Formats: sequence, C-alpha cells, structure tokens
Amino acid sequence: MKISSLQDCSVFIDTNILIYAFTSTRFTPACEELLEKVRNGVVKGHINSTVIDEFFHKVLLMQVYTEKGMQPKEAIAFLKQNPERIADFSLPFDVTREVLHDYGMNVLDTAPLMDDTLGLSRKYGLLFSDALHAASCMHYTLDHLITNDRDFSRVDCLSVIAP
Repeated sequence: MKISSLQDCSVFIDTNILIYAFTSTRFTPACEELLEKVRNGVVKGHINSTVIDEFFHKVLLMQVYTEKGMQPKEAIAFLKQNPERIADFSLPFDVTREVLHDYGMNVLDTAPLMDDTLGLSRKYGLLFSDALHAASCMHYTLDHLITNDRDFSRVDCLSVIAP
C-alpha cells in the first residue's frame, strides 16, 4: 500500500516521516501528502511524546549544523555547554508547534504501555523507542505504522507503510 491510497484509516506517524516532511528529500512529497491527509481529516494521524521528543531534537541539531557548520558531536557539545542558546534556534520550536497544533494529530498516552514495550523490544529486537511505537499501534488498534525504518518489518502484526 502507498500513502497516496490511504483514506478513512488511522496511522501512527514515525519521527522520520515528520523529518522528511519538513526537509527536502526524495520522500518529502509523499510525507507532505500524508500530513495534508491528516490535516484534512482523510486519515487520522497519531504520534506519541517520544516522536515529538525525537523530532524536536533532530530539527534542533539540524539547525545547529546548518547555522554553525558543526559536526553532530560538536553541535551536541555546544548545546550542552550553552543551554541558554537553545532558545536562539527557532525552527525546532516552530515546526514542533506546527505538528502539535496544525495537523490535528492525536498524541497517544504511552504510560500504560511500558510492559508491552519491554516485551516487544525483547521479542522483535527493537530499540525501546521503536518498541514503544509498535506498542502504541497495537494498544490503540491503529491501522498502519508509517515509517521508513525497516526494523518494524520484523513485527508481523503491524501493517507498515514506507514513503
């Protein structure tokens, strides 16, 4: 299945999809289309706080790389040594706020999912955050997980769609 054929369904949107939608890659058009479908109510979009955390963090680092010409380790060290400078980088605040407020996404509560997350991590060899995304999909009976992460293909009970 392709993003272009999605309608009247519920989807969990992984961090990489948001990154693609707000950058310029070969996946950007499909990811922008997905977010428009969510905005227009054609598809019910869901994320969790881990997606928001990862998205904000990655966008912040991308802006630091671009504006300061730093390598990833340098950018992280710069932010750790100068936490007051985080507010100088407006892009992560702006785009995270846009994701939270302009698309009508549902932010799922993951508090009740910790035991399931640990079990999925062990069973499928997933990192904790990926197992949490899978547990979110299963617990909330979402139709599809939209991601470009091939690790989810190991979870046989998920319908995974790549851009």
